Amino acid sequence: MDNQVKSARRVLDIVELFASSDRALALRDVVKILSLPKSSTHMLMSTLEQRGYIQRDEDERFRLTPALREGGWIGGAAGRIYRAAQPWLDRLLETHEESVVLAAPTPGLDIRILAHRVSPLAIRYDVSQTPILPGYCTAMGYAVMAYLPEERVRRYLEETDRVALTDKTLIDVDDILARIAQGRTQGFALNIDERFEGAAGVAVAIRDAEGRPHAALNIVTVTPRFRRKQQIIVAALIEAVRGIEAEVFEDKPRSEEISA
Repeated sequence: MDNQVKSARRVLDIVELFASSDRALALRDVVKILSLPKSSTHMLMSTLEQRGYIQRDEDERFRLTPALREGGWIGGAAGRIYRAAQPWLDRLLETHEESVVLAAPTPGLDIRILAHRVSPLAIRYDVSQTPILPGYCTAMGYAVMAYLPEERVRRYLEETDRVALTDKTLIDVDDILARIAQGRTQGFALNIDERFEGAAGVAVAIRDAEGRPHAALNIVTVTPRFRRKQQIIVAALIEAVRGIEAEVFEDKPRSEEISA
């Protein structure tokens, strides 16, 4: 006796098809390969797109989202944050024309990219080819670690091969801890020329009602533009994070003081 639910089986068939494909697939491709009805397949794929499992390109083709393609899984709080963040990512890109990144910490405290929007400007910063970033020299890493127990952060730093990527990269554990503490005090983390010379950004942790960090939202650009726009970018990023937290964690307290 077959106890499988037809719609659930079809969803899994679609996800497994995208997972095994090295190219983007159009709706007609999925219908043909899996021998499924077009109308119901369209609805199932629309649901997967809205829930953040597949994404559509400009040619109306689909593929798994970057985090899933790289072997990750967007579930739990990170999945809810991913879905709530999409309109904020679009809004920040449209308003400021700078690259926007949403990421979550790995168990080892590196930073895994969940979603991003690339600046349309000719000179820009792009993380699309870098799904995992080091936590010790990135604004997103600083932002997340600011709200984790210090002993866990210290252990991560001491066990990490801290390479000086530029002459601005902090590699001393105590110096990094001081930078993290500064970010906790001001409510956002800065990274200026520490990972790449000429690239600067700011990140704000996305936290639950108990203050635990689940992700970080980041705007990154070239350093001269960042210095000119820093206060505006920081304010916009904090507004976006508060909006995401309000949707995902309804009882998130709003008592923190932020100094830009």
